[in-house]
Order: sequence, then structure tokens, then C-alpha cells
Amino acid sequence: MPLYTVITEHDYVSDETKARLAGEITRIHAEVMQVPKNLVHVIFLSYANHSGYRAGEEASTAALNCVLRSGHTEQEKIDLLKQLWSLFQELTGIATDQLAISLQELPSSNAMEMGQIMPPVHHE
Repeated sequence: MPLYTVITEHDYVSDETKARLAGEITRIHAEVMQVPKNLVHVIFLSYANHSGYRAGEEASTAALNCVLRSGHTEQEKIDLLKQLWSLFQELTGIATDQLAISLQELPSSNAMEMGQIMPPVHHE
């Protein structure tokens, strides 16, 4: 159910880098959140050149947003964010002030995967 949306300026990220990002995002999420890899979705969207801004000035701003089930621990979310930040900067070289990463949680009862309402997050 985790759905990652990567938003960058058109042609900022090569197809090869997209594939590496998708694979590593999937690996990191599966390890940190202890879910099967086949549940992790990654989508890349792009916006027109010269259409990104930061502080009112044109900038190649990038965003990585994840919608996931609520119920994960604060430490899991912190670990996930830190690993994703490092990964994205390593593979894209984007400046720290031009990257935003967010997690958006929703109750498991508000999501479906493979035709089934998602079960609550369980911790062992």
C-alpha cells in the first residue's frame, strides 16, 4: 500500500536513476517498515522546466511524498525519512534546500490493495 510519488523537473532524473531510486525506495521501505516489497509502489511525475520555485525564486525543486498506513512507530518514520533523504541526494545530487520529503498517514481502513481493505500495522 505504500505509494511513493517522486516529483521533479522534466529530465532532471534519468530513466536509469529512476530505476535505481525505485529499487532502493522499495528496499528501504520494506526493511524499515517490515512489509513485503510487492506492496511498495513508486511513481515518477515531472513538471515543465522553469516551473519549480523555492522562496519565490526559480529552482529545480524535488519532492518525494509517501502515503502509508498509520500505526508505524515514530522511530520507524524517522529512520525511513533519513534513509530516503540520503538516498535521494546521493542518486540525484539535488541541493539540500531544493528537496522536500513527506509521509502522509491514513488509517488502514481507508486503503485497499489487491481488492482487499488493508489490515492494521502490526508490531512484534
